[in-house]
Amino acid sequence: MQDSGHTPEWTGQTVERLMRNGKRIFTSAFKAWLVEQAGKPATSVAGLALRHGVNANQLRRWIRLTEQRSNERAPVLLPVYIERVRVPVGPTAPVSSAASTATATATPIEIEVAGAVVRVYDGLDVRRLRMVLEALRA
Repeated sequence: MQDSGHTPEWTGQTVERLMRNGKRIFTSAFKAWLVEQAGKPATSVAGLALRHGVNANQLRRWIRLTEQRSNERAPVLLPVYIERVRVPVGPTAPVSSAASTATATATPIEIEVAGAVVRVYDGLDVRRLRMVLEALRA
């Protein structure tokens, strides 16, 4: 294939190591550069791979993996507001004074998801909270 002179050549190290069976492990920088070059308009992936000593199917796989990574959604962060709530302590409260003092000063975390407010108190099972939040997000 004749080079048009528009494609830059890789000048760095291409192979990180060579396995006993002859398999080459390419450097991450080289793979990223090739994927970037393949994304340019009017670039022949097969020609680019041939010119740099890489199998065209391997280069297409690197492109596909890069696209999959870029399409992965970033985790959605939920707004969290902390408000100090005073639990009334009276004749209907628990009998233990230590327990009533602990609940009277407990500070819940409120999470608003899809119009619902979830109050999280100290000692809540994290797995159950995750299930509730995932159900509300869906």
